[in-house]
Amino acid sequence: MRSVLPAATVTTGKHTDMGIEGIRGIAAFFVALSHVFFSNILDPQTHLSPVVASLEAGHAGVLVFFVLSGYVISWTNSRAYSPAAVRQYVKRRCVRIYPIYLGAMLLTLVAIRTSGLYEPLRVLVGSLLCLQNFNGYFGLSLNPPRVNGPLWSLNYEFLYYALFLLLWRYRPRLTLVFLPALLAGILAWFAPRLMPLFIASYGCGWIFWASGWWLSAQPHLEEGTHDRTPLATWILLIFASHNINGIARACNALHFYSNDAGMVSIADLGLLPAILLAFAAVAHRRLPWRKGLMVAAWAVCLVPIAGMIATGRLSTHGNWIVGTWAVALAGLLAGWRSTRWLKPFAWFGGISYAFYVVHFPLLYLVKGLPLPAGTPAGFVARVAVWAAIAVALSWFLEKRFQPWIRRRLLGGRT
Repeated sequence: MRSVLPAATVTTGKHTDMGIEGIRGIAAFFVALSHVFFSNILDPQTHLSPVVASLEAGHAGVLVFFVLSGYVISWTNSRAYSPAAVRQYVKRRCVRIYPIYLGAMLLTLVAIRTSGLYEPLRVLVGSLLCLQNFNGYFGLSLNPPRVNGPLWSLNYEFLYYALFLLLWRYRPRLTLVFLPALLAGILAWFAPRLMPLFIASYGCGWIFWASGWWLSAQPHLEEGTHDRTPLATWILLIFASHNINGIARACNALHFYSNDAGMVSIADLGLLPAILLAFAAVAHRRLPWRKGLMVAAWAVCLVPIAGMIATGRLSTHGNWIVGTWAVALAGLLAGWRSTRWLKPFAWFGGISYAFYVVHFPLLYLVKGLPLPAGTPAGFVARVAVWAAIAVALSWFLEKRFQPWIRRRLLGGRT
C-alpha cells in the first residue's frame, strides 16, 4: 500500500501548542517520578514501599517523547524537500539540541567528580559525540555515564533526525517505514542470536518516532469536535500500561520469554495505542482505526489484570497494583472531556528538554548535600531541593540561554 501523506498543515494556534506542550510536560513528569521514586538516588537510606517505588512511568515518558519528536519535526518541516531546506533543518536541530546538551555534559562531569563514579574516557567521548547506548555496538560498550543515564535516548533522537531526511525526500510506503523495524524487534525477542540488540532497539524506538510522523499528516478535526475525547483516560492508560506491561505478560504466559530485548522492545508497543489516542486528542487530528486503538489501549491493561486476578498474583508486585489503580481511575474519568488541566504541564513542557538532560546528575549533586536523610521528612526535603534546582536551571537554559544562542547562530530564526 502506498503511503498517502500530504504535507502537514502547520497551525500555530495557542490551543494546539498548549496541548502538545502539555503532553511534553506530562512525559517529563513521568521521567522525574521514575528517578525520584524507582531509582531513589536522593536518599537511599529511606526505604520506599514497592507501591510508592512504582509511582512512575519513566520509560513510557521517553517513548512519548519519541512520538512527540516525530510529530513536531514533521509538522514544522512541511515545505518541499530541497538542499537549502535540509541545511536549514540540520542547523536548527543542532542549535536547538547541542548547546544545552553541552551544558548537561559539563554538569555530568561535575557529578562524576563529586560522586566518585568515574568513567573511562571512551564513555565520556562517546557521550560527547552522542554515541552513548546501553546496547553495545557489536561488543563495543559505549554506555552513557552512570550519573546521567537518561542521555541514552538522545543517541536515538539524533539517528531519527537523520532518518527523517529519507521520509522527507522519498515519502516511502508505510510498509517500508514500519515493517523492517517491527521484524527487527520480533527477532530480538524470539531469536536474539540473529539480531543485534542495538539495531532491534533502534527499530522499536523508530516505530514510535515514525508514528508521530504519520500522525502529523492526518487531517485536522473540524472545529467544535476537539474536546470530545477523554484525554485524562488515555494519559492514565499510558501510565497503567507502563506498569502492567501487558505484551510482556502475555508473552511470558505463553512461555515466550526474553531476558533482554533491548532498551526499546516489541513489548513496549503496548503503549502505542494510548499514546496515539492522547496525541490525536491534543493535536486535533483525525485518527484512523480509532475504535480499534481504543480497544487495544484498554485490552493491553485489562487482559493481564484479569489473568493476575485469576491466578491470585495481582497483589504480589507494586507495579501491578499501581497499574490496576490507574486503570480504575481511567475508567472513572472516561466521561471527563476537559483539557484545561494541561496548562501547568504545558509550562513544564516548555522547559522539558533541559530538564531531561540535567535532572539526573542533579540527583547525585543534591544527594551529597548535608540534608536530613533516612526519614520521610528528609526524603521530602531532598526532593524539594532537587526539584527547585532542576526547574530553575532548566528554565534558565530554555528561556535565557537557548534564545541567546539562537539569536547569535540563527539570527533570531526558530
